[in-house]
Amino acid sequence: MKKLYKVMILIVAMTVVMSCDLEKDLNSPNDVGLSAADPDLLMNKVQADFALFHSKVVGNHNILTSGVNQVIRHKAMVNADVYARAYRPTLFDEIWKDAYQKVLVNIETMIPLAEEKNLNVHVGVGKIMKALTYVTLVDVFGDVPFTEAIKGTEGNFNPAADGGAAIYAAALTLLNEAKTSLANTAGLGLTRDIYYGGSRARWTTLANSIELKMQLNLTADPATKAAAAARIQAIITANDLIDTDAEEFAYRWGTVSVPAISRNPTYQEYYGPGPGQAGGDINNKFLLQMYRDKVLGVQDPRWRYYFYRQVGSRAQALIADPNSIGCPTVGPAHYLAAGEPFCFVEPGFMGRDHGNDSGKNPDGAVLTCVGAYPYGGRIDTNDGNASYFDRSQLGQGGNGAGIENIYMSWFTDFMLAEVAIRLNNDPVGAKALMLSGVNKSINRTRSFANGLGMTLPAGLEPSPVTYTATLGGYYDLPSTDKQEVILKEYWKSLWGNGLEAYNLYRRTGSPKDLQLSLNPAPGTFTYSMVYPSNYVNLNSSAPVKDPAALPRVFWDKTGFTLK
Repeated sequence: MKKLYKVMILIVAMTVVMSCDLEKDLNSPNDVGLSAADPDLLMNKVQADFALFHSKVVGNHNILTSGVNQVIRHKAMVNADVYARAYRPTLFDEIWKDAYQKVLVNIETMIPLAEEKNLNVHVGVGKIMKALTYVTLVDVFGDVPFTEAIKGTEGNFNPAADGGAAIYAAALTLLNEAKTSLANTAGLGLTRDIYYGGSRARWTTLANSIELKMQLNLTADPATKAAAAARIQAIITANDLIDTDAEEFAYRWGTVSVPAISRNPTYQEYYGPGPGQAGGDINNKFLLQMYRDKVLGVQDPRWRYYFYRQVGSRAQALIADPNSIGCPTVGPAHYLAAGEPFCFVEPGFMGRDHGNDSGKNPDGAVLTCVGAYPYGGRIDTNDGNASYFDRSQLGQGGNGAGIENIYMSWFTDFMLAEVAIRLNNDPVGAKALMLSGVNKSINRTRSFANGLGMTLPAGLEPSPVTYTATLGGYYDLPSTDKQEVILKEYWKSLWGNGLEAYNLYRRTGSPKDLQLSLNPAPGTFTYSMVYPSNYVNLNSSAPVKDPAALPRVFWDKTGFTLK
């Protein structure tokens, strides 16, 4: 007993000493506090983490790839055959962490420090990236924490969600404040800027372009449509929007193996360490629509840059592995009635159909892979050889040196074309803007691949002249739904950026011919994504969403019943 008593005294004494030492350490004048943080280093971290926020792949799932990109049929929805079960809250945990625990907390730390040191470019860029991060969260999830967010040091660990409309308004204020800061030439600029090389002018152009896309979303609500349309006209008149390749807002991935996040994450899904280890599933109808849309009847010049086929035909896929194709040659009745492609699209395109949750066959060696643009993969040079078989592997093509195409030059052309046809009833002006957007997209897609050292053999690229002439002729037909033509072309050009395609689909209901779900009764469309589990499980103030009836975001007042 006496021995036990001595041990207890020793433990208490050690605890007191350790507590005193810890208190002394915490109050040491030699410790580096937040006030001594380097705004340059914080800005470097913000810019890199912002790219991860847009591109994160966790178990082949990504907020803009396997979530948003699935519902708009660039990728295939494969986790369930009904929307209510297709997206688990855990899929979005890493994205939520990237937004709040990395990008936003570092911005909130950096801006006051930069303001104290008169670093106006830092302040302006920080506010633009803060605005765009919150707008992205609203467009995907709806109401999210804003006013009470990043308040852990003040004891608020359960921040309440703000309404999407209030966050949009705050984001517009941030963009205006950012432009004011960027116009103030006092103080030093950025020492390192991976997006725009420290150019105040280009960051200002980005701020204007972000507002354009926000105001366009606001036109989907009758209550804000008029004001948004007026503001759009003012933005157009000012004529300072992203409309050249030099102004594009894109993160550029590298090719080194360490760190692993250097390469484009989606490239790594399709180009594994060994040959034929492709994962991920591109939507079959999207593959077909790029190869030869049945409406236009000509090949899109971009498809050989968008995709890489590992096989030249279904027959070759079965030779490569007899078990690689697990579905029958004939689709379900509602697919047949609608003329939908099913399972495999000749010549050699193997993706997956919308809502196919039947599990995976050993198809890694025959799947159609992402191509050179924007993921840094291979271009497709198969000139019609049905026996073609060349498996994908890490290091091929651009070795993952893709881009995160957050805002490209032709986005503006298509947005302005939408304004012309949907708001201003100007089909002639809309056509010119559409064709400008298509040509910019084609040229940039080609130049991107060329920049990675990949060039299609002469005569193999489908003719851009033939494509645009056919497109323009179809547009001019009296019976053509001109808005649908424009917006479908925008959707096709958005490969790699599912968020803008998701906004487009909810805002306009186009494209109207997206692939039907394999299940004829897939339930209510995913009008917003489920909240991440680390938000709803750890925050007692988190709103509740019904997975079977996910609510529309605040600006989605169109009433469209999407499929």
